Amino acid sequence: MVAEQGMAPRRLPRVRGAPLILWRTFSQRILLWTAGGTLFLTLVISLAELFSLLWKFLARDAPLLDILQWIGLGTPKHIVESLPVAFLFAIVFTLSNWHANNELEAVFSAGISLQRFLLPLFVLSMVFCAAEFYITDAVSIPSLRMRNALQAEILKESDSRYTVPGFIADGGRLVYTYRYFDEKRLRLNDISIVERDPAGNLIRKVSAPNARWEGGAWQFLNASIYEKKDGSWRYSRVAEFSDPTFSEPPSGFSRPTMDVRLLSTKGLQDQISFLKAAGLPSADADVEKQRRISFSLTPLIVIGLAGVFAGRFRKSIFLLSMLFSLSSATLYYVAQMIASLAARAGMVSPVLSIWGVMLGFALVSVAAYLSART
Repeated sequence: MVAEQGMAPRRLPRVRGAPLILWRTFSQRILLWTAGGTLFLTLVISLAELFSLLWKFLARDAPLLDILQWIGLGTPKHIVESLPVAFLFAIVFTLSNWHANNELEAVFSAGISLQRFLLPLFVLSMVFCAAEFYITDAVSIPSLRMRNALQAEILKESDSRYTVPGFIADGGRLVYTYRYFDEKRLRLNDISIVERDPAGNLIRKVSAPNARWEGGAWQFLNASIYEKKDGSWRYSRVAEFSDPTFSEPPSGFSRPTMDVRLLSTKGLQDQISFLKAAGLPSADADVEKQRRISFSLTPLIVIGLAGVFAGRFRKSIFLLSMLFSLSSATLYYVAQMIASLAARAGMVSPVLSIWGVMLGFALVSVAAYLSART
């Protein structure tokens, strides 16, 4: 049969489906390198912390099991800190390796853009974001508190768990002082409350050997009450006394003096509410809350910072990609630190400073992702 001359060759229809096998292979490598990088960075940070305190542990003849337990209790926090950096390293390493071996060019030649090729990373990043927030709140913070207590026990130092002996509430109208608060049984010992009018004059004082939290209010046992009525002071003694005016929740009495970084997210919110009600500065707690939430979203930023350098370099592909991507990540962390310092100094609000940096880098990451070479 003789083919007809001048007739254009017939083109077969292109079937475009999801490259599931390619995505699976790519995701497996990313997960493998992320896990390895996280474990490596966690080990490095743990050893660095251990070496900084090793001489103190040796001076106190600390048992080996206590030291190992101390290291283990700090591991969840180090995992959370290392995960975004390890995720960044995994993306850059895998993409640079594929580009150096011309595998990435084969992916592009198959009609798969870089943006489409990196779609599985968004699923992984969202999982990492949720895991970071949950691990920080449910595992890392309690572990750090236990580690502080263990370190204080080993070194015979204060672990900063003592409650505040007194504080001001309700905009300065109520002044609470007490000796000890039992967090487990929600009991106060040697409690004394001074109530003042808007002008700051004393109008009532309530003191009791102990009080317990029941039904959303404090029940004072054997309370002594000094109250000013009709220009004269009156004294009374009540076996069991309760007043809705004195409704400061137990979280206010269990407020620790330790770093706000050791408070859970709910504890941070309680701390912020308490400090604002007492008229005290709340910038540190507010900055830590905003920083913790924004930091959990870092894996999403990482995708744009890492993927933008894929295929950009012709020589020293791996080294240049690693250099520029890690430099971008370093700039992000430094910007977060500067924003935190500015917020703590009162130069700008915590929400504006922390989320301003987050939004700025997110826009850069999105723009870099959309304009990446493909």
